[in-house]
Amino acid sequence: MKAEIIAIGSELLLGQLVDTNSSYIAKRLAENGIELVRTTTVGDDLPRMKEVIREAINRSPIVITTGGIGPTEDDLTREAIAEVFQLPLTFQPHLMEQIEELFKKRGFRMAESNRKQAYIPEGATPIENPKGTAPGFIVESSNGSIISIPGVPPEMEYLMENTVIPYLRKRFDIKHQVIQYKVLRACGLGESAIGSQIKDLMKGSTNPSVGTLASMGDIRIRITAKAENPEEASQQIGEMEQKIRKRLGTLIYGVDSETLHGNIARALERYNHTLSVVETFTGGIISQKLTSTNSGSFTQGAVLPSESSERQFLNLSSKEFESLKEDSRKFGESLAQQARNEFKTDFGLAVFGKIVEKQGEGEYRIETIYSLSTSDGIENQEYFLGGELWMVRERAAIIALDMVRKYFLRITQSA
Repeated sequence: MKAEIIAIGSELLLGQLVDTNSSYIAKRLAENGIELVRTTTVGDDLPRMKEVIREAINRSPIVITTGGIGPTEDDLTREAIAEVFQLPLTFQPHLMEQIEELFKKRGFRMAESNRKQAYIPEGATPIENPKGTAPGFIVESSNGSIISIPGVPPEMEYLMENTVIPYLRKRFDIKHQVIQYKVLRACGLGESAIGSQIKDLMKGSTNPSVGTLASMGDIRIRITAKAENPEEASQQIGEMEQKIRKRLGTLIYGVDSETLHGNIARALERYNHTLSVVETFTGGIISQKLTSTNSGSFTQGAVLPSESSERQFLNLSSKEFESLKEDSRKFGESLAQQARNEFKTDFGLAVFGKIVEKQGEGEYRIETIYSLSTSDGIENQEYFLGGELWMVRERAAIIALDMVRKYFLRITQSA
């Protein structure tokens, strides 16, 4: 069973509001075995609204609209749907009574414009709204159903749970099929490189299906399964997950909402270890990520944005500092070792970067050095990264954290 969502409101197109309704509705549809095939956003323009609604009902048996059923002149959803189906708007006295009662309960005086909300297309099934003054409605046709509900999130959620989902399950005889998904999170390679390792699974599998989504330094691999029950869907996902893990190995660092820094904090806690960080290039990004975990295993972070702060941290004379900095690797090692000693932690992580060349307007090629001081010695990595500074700093932070993660993988596997 396929469905579409139409989010209505010029404020969405102007960026004044973020459309959280569509993601909520999409999740609830998937949990009930209904496949969402398209979402559309349209402003408060009657001709455009009619065009979008007409196209949607010709494509999909289930169309859900949110927004545009308020009392103001630019709330035009009811008018658009009525005109598409060539139905007059009819006044519903019982809806009017409910709206008036809600105003009375809340201690407000109802404006005359709120009468507009008691009108729905002739023959439509009203959706009573005890949470607000905007009743919804359902128009059925030979193609399926279009369901119009408010755009106010608490009202939308209440009506989805108590009216829309029960209606859809009954109307379209949706019994047991469910859609489940699981997200594997990976880092260490770009989206194209990871995609090339699992491209046959992405192309050749329809149930479960496999897709990727990239963000800065983080690749998400989504596995989606349709089945008659949750157990069967979980089994399908598990089988595909094993295939992907076999190919990507340690590139995968977590699942679903897990984060790289969160998993590192948990690993540190598990082994009762502590970590300190020195950042001369990433400007506190690593410390900020680790701080957000609220883990006591991250004890201190130092941001050293200038050579004078670096020299003071290392407690070196100007001559000693200049000599040391000529060797980027030794400089990174010294920072990591000093962090471990100064802050008395089990691990000291240092990130150092320097611009090698300017590549274009606002873009640079940067040598980045990563050093991790442990009781076993010091490990180093070096990468040349390119792009805008904010982008390179974020990538460098991910690389540094991934270095710590892979160290823990090695020591746990050898234990």
